[in-house]
Amino acid sequence: MTARDIDAIDQLAKDAGFHVEAAKELARSFAHCWVARLDTNSAEPDAFLLAWQAADELDVIAIASAVGSRRRGLARALVEQLLRYAVDAQMRRVILEVRHSNVAAIELYRSFGFEEGRTREGYYSEPTEDGIEMSLEINDTLGAPKDGKHRCLEA
Repeated sequence: MTARDIDAIDQLAKDAGFHVEAAKELARSFAHCWVARLDTNSAEPDAFLLAWQAADELDVIAIASAVGSRRRGLARALVEQLLRYAVDAQMRRVILEVRHSNVAAIELYRSFGFEEGRTREGYYSEPTEDGIEMSLEINDTLGAPKDGKHRCLEA
């Protein structure tokens, strides 16, 4: 993510129900934000992933795709980029929470080897819903294949 992506990320986050302020995230040394575009010549990203790094863990804070860009592989490309970073930076694990009803996201994370942990009752609001903790232990053999379909940039 770069400064030119801030407004688009803010809108994507708002549309997905996340309370993210991209300008603040860009300024945080522990925040990592990747963007993906269906068209590499597009000025605005179609999806983003925000993660915070604490010691040897990455915590996925938000991942969202524009409504018209969903089911096109952008979230998969972003998770691949996140995992490449995790391996390169010698992270120990990646953690996240996902809405109980977000079956597509849960299946995406499972496809990368994330495992379900505890259920966090009432974790989400608007609407109130349980969250499922998921985590993935990182090792040096985990590297994700590069598919070359989407351009992902690290902040």
